[in-house]
Amino acid sequence: MRKFKFRIWDNKNNYFYISENPYLENASEEEGRFITTEFTGLQDRNGKDIYEGDIIGINQEESSLKLSVKFGRYSFDKLIGECGEISEATELYGFYVENEYLYIQMLNGNVEVLGNIFQN
Repeated sequence: MRKFKFRIWDNKNNYFYISENPYLENASEEEGRFITTEFTGLQDRNGKDIYEGDIIGINQEESSLKLSVKFGRYSFDKLIGECGEISEATELYGFYVENEYLYIQMLNGNVEVLGNIFQN
């Protein structure tokens, strides 16, 4: 079973808080100050936790595919047959990146966290 952890971005102080609770105690109620992202339960090839909002890639080369980790409803088309016919897409809900190859590499721990959408 995956461990539930949250990373909370503070827009005012440009700082991350790590918590097992998605809400900060004694946090002010300023509109949009705090943004909570969830731990995916996965780690990159260096053992770093992957969170929603992280930018992942296969390597640090300039030409490398780099995408952010998202949470929500997604689907991937499946290729079947020798001609590469597309079957109906399977709809899923959870963590994903918008590239099937990079998504599979994320699940297999073959990606690197290169940054995040808040600081990069």
